[in-house]
Amino acid sequence: MKTLRTLATAIAFSLAATAPALAQFTLKIGHVGPATDISDDHVASVFLKSFIESRSGGRIKVEIFPASQLGDFRAHVEQVQLGGIEATHTSVGGIGQFFPEIQVLELPYLIPNDLVAERLARGPLFKEIRDAVLKKTGNVRLMSITNTGRFRSFFTTRKPIYSAADLKGVKMRTVDSPLEIEFVRYLGGNPTPVVWGELYTSLKTNVVEGTKNAATDIVPTNMHDSLKFVILDEHAFLWGFNWVSDKWLQSLPKDLQELVADAFVQMADVQFQYNKEYEGKSLAVFAKSGGKIHIPTDEQRKTFTVAKDHMRKWFVEKYGPEWVEKAEKAVASAEADVAKERATVLGR
Repeated sequence: MKTLRTLATAIAFSLAATAPALAQFTLKIGHVGPATDISDDHVASVFLKSFIESRSGGRIKVEIFPASQLGDFRAHVEQVQLGGIEATHTSVGGIGQFFPEIQVLELPYLIPNDLVAERLARGPLFKEIRDAVLKKTGNVRLMSITNTGRFRSFFTTRKPIYSAADLKGVKMRTVDSPLEIEFVRYLGGNPTPVVWGELYTSLKTNVVEGTKNAATDIVPTNMHDSLKFVILDEHAFLWGFNWVSDKWLQSLPKDLQELVADAFVQMADVQFQYNKEYEGKSLAVFAKSGGKIHIPTDEQRKTFTVAKDHMRKWFVEKYGPEWVEKAEKAVASAEADVAKERATVLGR
């Protein structure tokens, strides 16, 4: 037995030593989430690494750079564009600096639920977005669509929010997105863009008094140390995007291109499902730590949804009607599909 264990150890070390030499290609992926098993960005990236390395027979080596090691969203996208890394994961705000029209996806209260969002993600709207971003950047290809924590809601440190009036003067962290900034400003808040890697400290030092995120963002990063209140108004779906260097992708043999495409589609599904399951757990942890969770009444919700028409008008004035009309049409189609599926389940 001892001889067998020694032999097995020797084989393992031999394989470990030779595996890098077998790799013909390297995929470096950067993300801003912590390197933990309760970070959706990292869970999805670890899945991607396992899937690609095992199914490519070691021909592609995947290296993960978590926790903003390579900078913020903008830095990640720029590195993909220039070929410094091969892939990254961003939010709408992360890519909106390069293709601002994509902010249409975060028009307040546009997406009613997860089922519609997931149906939308598989529809033609995102093919148009993929083509538009690739044309604009020259090298950044959208590989798959997922989310980064279900829906954005308002979390605050010291003051509970029950209606839009309660937001007046609150220093609310936003992503660096003109749409998100205008939304908070219209509701009376004080929008304060802060990059993700600096948000924990900004909350601790009162640079901001709240943030527009999901519990799945807050708990893994221990921001509930500072954040003590949330109103689940769910004003924007937290879209996530997986981007790849098109030049790198095209440099691969056809079989590996197809493998990488399959991997990113399944990676997105892993993150979709992970966030739906983890949100409930995150809210439970938030409550257990002393956090107060408020679900708005219909009347309270109306004080927020009045911003919907204003934000649509704002977007059209700034970027034109094309993408608003495309998004609204796509959402209506997705809602109709979901309604048909629901009717089938209910036998109607």
